[in-house]
Formats: sequence, structure tokens, C-alpha cells
Amino acid sequence: MPTLLIDNPSSKNDVANWVEFFICATKNNLSKAELSSFLESSSGSEPDNTFIDDVWQELASREFLYGENPPFQVDLREIICTLNWEEIPEYLVCVILSIDGNAVDTSSTGKLFERLSCKAIKNYMGGNAIIYGFPQKQTLEEVAQILNETFILNPTSNFKDRGVDIISWKPFGDNRKSQIVGLFQCAAGYNWTKKLLGIPLNAWRQYIHWSNSLPFVGFTTPVFISDEAFHNAVTDAGLMLDRPRLFRNIQKSTDNDDILKNELINWCTDKINHFNN
Repeated sequence: MPTLLIDNPSSKNDVANWVEFFICATKNNLSKAELSSFLESSSGSEPDNTFIDDVWQELASREFLYGENPPFQVDLREIICTLNWEEIPEYLVCVILSIDGNAVDTSSTGKLFERLSCKAIKNYMGGNAIIYGFPQKQTLEEVAQILNETFILNPTSNFKDRGVDIISWKPFGDNRKSQIVGLFQCAAGYNWTKKLLGIPLNAWRQYIHWSNSLPFVGFTTPVFISDEAFHNAVTDAGLMLDRPRLFRNIQKSTDNDDILKNELINWCTDKINHFNN
């Protein structure tokens, strides 16, 4: 769990993640001088001013990607917290997972991440989305029926969900086939890069006869993907929703789920309490 000591004080991206967590969890602003002090405590030596400037530039780039109402603002000498995290706890969940990974309560935390991802995907698609296997396991015959597509067969039991966590579609409202369909994988842990090719799209031709063409594939992750890594990530995984894109679409969503929101708040509160102790 993140502490006042920064695990990797020489990494611009890791320090920027830590700053996002610190100002959001504490609801305080953070100055360059204060960050310098935290970095010195973590590394044992005073950081170079150029490195602090690089972190500031990284955060400024993130501020832009978060959209019109970012969770923080970058001032000349201060990072200003602009978000009460209880209003959009999905953001803080993503930040914590980026720093801490998903090594504890993997299944339950993974399901929480799938549920917040589903909310973002549904808003982006402007249609419908379901978590494949939650709250109860659907058969692919049931999925095909929901999508008004033609079922062929189920995968054998050893293949489970075939890499798909969320199925999203944009219907016309006429209960007919031929519509945009997306198959998404969600990865909440450190090993997200190993899952980028996790959906065997051609195999899904064996299960459902798609009336127009194969669905597109997509991917969600709580991390902030740098510009350098983004091209390769989307080449492998398809439509990518990293932390800024999840935040934008959750912020704009009108799909209010108070049960999910309370579960996310409790999850974050437990993590922050551990941080404070």
C-alpha cells in the first residue's frame, strides 16, 4: 500500500502516480518543495530540480488527458486537488491499483474493477454492457439471445470465459441483429501487459454466428499508459480504456449505481486507513 515513502523515487511515472494518490487521498495540495522533501526522505538524497520539473510536466500531460474536469490542476509550483474522491471513488481505486497492484483479494477486487469498467464502457458505447459471468454465469446461448445473434456452441469447460470480461453492444432498439459489439478484457493488476492478446477473436466465430462481422476487442486497465507505450498496447489489445479514459467516461455516466459506489468507497477507505497506520 502507498506510504509517505515513495517506492521508486527515481521513476517519473511512479512519482506522478504517488502524487495523484497523495493529493486525492489526503484532499490536500502538494507543492514542489513538499514533493522534494518526500523524495529526499524516500531516496536519501535531495532530488534534482530538473527531475521535479519532469514530474510536473508529466502531471500536466495527465491533466489534459483527464478532460474538462480533471481530478487535479497543475500550477507553477503546486498540484491542486480538485476532486472529492467519494464523489467518483472509481478514480482513486484506479490510482491505488496502479501503485499497489491487485495481489490481495484478487477475485473480489478484480470484480470491482470489472464493474467500474463496465460503467465506463457503457457510457462510451452509448448502449448496453454486461459483465460476462456476473452476477451469475450466462451461457453463450443466453448471450447470443441478448444480442439477437445466432448461437452455435459453447466453449469446452476448460476454456471458461475465453478472455472476455465485458460484452458491450450498441443496439438500434428494433430487436434485430447487425450492430456494433465489443468484447473487453479487464486487467486490474501489475501483469496487465501480459493480457493484451488475451481474447482469441477467431475462436468466437465458433460460438456465435455474427451477422455483420466479428466484434471488436477492447481492454481496460487502471494504469496511466504513457505515450511511448500506448501505440504497442492498442495494437495488441484494440480499443483501450486506461485510467484517463475510464475517468472521463465514468464522470460523464448517468448510470448511477449506489451499491457499487458504496463498495468502492469502503474499499478505498480500508486502503487509506492502512496507509495512515
